[in-house]
Amino acid sequence: MPLTREGTSFAGTWSRLSAQRGSLCLGVAPSASWLRRWELDDTSESLDRYGDIILEAAGDGVAGYKVQVPFYLRHGTAGLAALRRFVDGAHERDALVLLDAKVGDADDTMAAYADLYLGPDSQLGGDAVTTCAFMGTATLHPLLRIAQDSGTAVFTLVRTSNHGAGEVQGSRTAGGTSTAEAIADALTGWHTEHCGTAQPGPAAAVVGARPPESAQLVDRLPHSVLEIPGLGRADRRTEEVLAPVRDATDRAMLTVTTGVLRHGPAPTALRAGIRWWHEEIARHR
Repeated sequence: MPLTREGTSFAGTWSRLSAQRGSLCLGVAPSASWLRRWELDDTSESLDRYGDIILEAAGDGVAGYKVQVPFYLRHGTAGLAALRRFVDGAHERDALVLLDAKVGDADDTMAAYADLYLGPDSQLGGDAVTTCAFMGTATLHPLLRIAQDSGTAVFTLVRTSNHGAGEVQGSRTAGGTSTAEAIADALTGWHTEHCGTAQPGPAAAVVGARPPESAQLVDRLPHSVLEIPGLGRADRRTEEVLAPVRDATDRAMLTVTTGVLRHGPAPTALRAGIRWWHEEIARHR
């Protein structure tokens, strides 16, 4: 069963789990290249094997997973079925699942994405989904309302960590703020209007900027759970990634993908990689 449901919240569940297991969020990315490196065929059946290996290795050692949805979607209905099985397996281990689908559409169709991705009654049963606000932050409102009612979360891309992100996300609005700052302010404004509490709500955020921009954006998102990518990348230092969220540890999801997956496919080696990252994060807290 999904961990997020009516009467609970993603933020509250994440706070509980991360206090018990640490803030590491394990990236799940069964691309053709990763399947090949793990000596698996590029088939939907291999998606199940890949997921089973990760779940066996992680056990109850991680609080959540961030799943790259396109690597499942490219296998069609069989891929969707494999993704649902992975989500169910994660929930059996009391872990949350963030489905990284980066959905974005007009506000009158955004609610349809919830039927696929978000909450216990959806097709995939995710606890959270990533979104893109390129069509305007108001388009997020249908998903945010559903997330609020179902105890799930919507992680909007505020500032991503890819090298070309600044071209769009760093551009300035008519008011002088960057696009990333404007999105962050819109999420905080929605929370203030609809949640009426200082506790983190369903309007979560992906913040992959470098300092000092990362700290500035985190400051603009006091009520959001924050997914922080970048750990394990060759061009990012651990202390640089963690510095902006040192005062927000209960709402920071620290995602590691390559830094763990490169140890696979042996579950014992993956488990050691997970343990190393827990220790690495603790060293820089």
